[in-house]
Amino acid sequence: MSHVPPIFVSPDLLGAAPGWCPTYFAGPTATALQAGSTGQSISDLGGRVLEGWRVSETPGALTYDPRAATTPIYRQTNIGRLRLLPAEQHWSTPRIAGRWCVRSDDVVLNKLAPLRAAFVSPNARRHPVDGNSLIVRGLSTSAGVWVALCLNQPGYEQLLLVKSGVLKRVGLGALESLRVPPIPPEMEGLAARVRDVIDEITLVGEALYRMYKEAAAEAMTAPGTTHNLAGGSFFPRNAVSNESWLPSATALRAEQSALEEESGWVALGELASFDDRIRLSHAPDGARALRLSDVGENLLASSVDDPRAPELIPNRTLAKPLIPGEVLVSTLGNSFRAAYVDEDVPPNTHPLDGWVRLRFRETPAAWALLLSTGPVRSQAARLTVGSVQQFVPPEALRSLRMPMPSRDVRDRWQRAVERHHAQRRLLDRRWSLLINELAMLFDTVHTPFMPSPSPTKEALR
Repeated sequence: MSHVPPIFVSPDLLGAAPGWCPTYFAGPTATALQAGSTGQSISDLGGRVLEGWRVSETPGALTYDPRAATTPIYRQTNIGRLRLLPAEQHWSTPRIAGRWCVRSDDVVLNKLAPLRAAFVSPNARRHPVDGNSLIVRGLSTSAGVWVALCLNQPGYEQLLLVKSGVLKRVGLGALESLRVPPIPPEMEGLAARVRDVIDEITLVGEALYRMYKEAAAEAMTAPGTTHNLAGGSFFPRNAVSNESWLPSATALRAEQSALEEESGWVALGELASFDDRIRLSHAPDGARALRLSDVGENLLASSVDDPRAPELIPNRTLAKPLIPGEVLVSTLGNSFRAAYVDEDVPPNTHPLDGWVRLRFRETPAAWALLLSTGPVRSQAARLTVGSVQQFVPPEALRSLRMPMPSRDVRDRWQRAVERHHAQRRLLDRRWSLLINELAMLFDTVHTPFMPSPSPTKEALR
């Protein structure tokens, strides 16, 4: 074994380790173990660990609860690094109360690797977390942010998972006994700023959701037309086309004709021009790609660079960079979404070819809001083609029927979306600065125990 470089393990580290697993004695795990040995465990800090709401929607199951079908729940996908990522349903009023509902200053983390931990701010809606998540409750604000910061680093993740076996899963006992370094004095001010920024992001998101509810109500005013394809249906002549004889396609055309004739809805191709889809021939210096995952439910094209993002591929990236005022629509039918490109969009950002670029004559942000409503998404989902019925051909999007609210309503929505984007860009910049300061503080505390520099900031993205 002469080719294996020897590593000297100090007696102090051997004494601090809860076992003889080699993972304890090398890399970030050894750093976390040594740094934590001078501090306290989470239970000593006053934290107690609770499991999420373990419930089933299936009648007859041991954990069946009829409330599960209608109760908004924070699931693992809603747990980000340091903050919750609420989805549309989480803006509604909480419907149940219990120990598994989040409270201010809680730390919420998912059980399964990769681990993510979020600090819960006062304005977060008090919905439950699911059974695949854990809650650390009882910590002070500064202790909660410090614990969440540590849990998002690979060393502390390994300390929790090293004894979990093949299924990398966090246990209650391992989390309660995890030791973190003493809370630095600087955390008091930093933790308050973290709480305030998360709260502001929550309030800005809730304001946009109110506009979305208005748009959704506008889109739902049209009478719905459903067809029982299993039992057979009759369609008007204009719904039968040589484009496709599939029953689902014929039913969609019949529905769109009814929306146009009875409710005055207009085809997207008449409201907007579709930009060309020329690809890049080479990757320009400093260019970044806008992926489908870079846009959530808030219509905002992300401005944060992800260090783990794949390299830009020219032949899969549209040639023109993003232009303020245009609207992007995804071609992924089962995750159909829209984005409004605001004035503060990062320069030299090119959308991937999964996006379609639209130019509206007026109120583009309002049209982007309407493109995100359920009836329009339902149309897009039925335009998918191919063996897996996943993507919508860009030209097929022209047939989407859109409601026509009054110009005054659209102007108000336009201002609301522009205000949201401006506020969110400012908050994202503040959040990025906070991440840098937290990363520097974490490194300052852990540097005496580090064999080499650790990419702390990248771990928090």
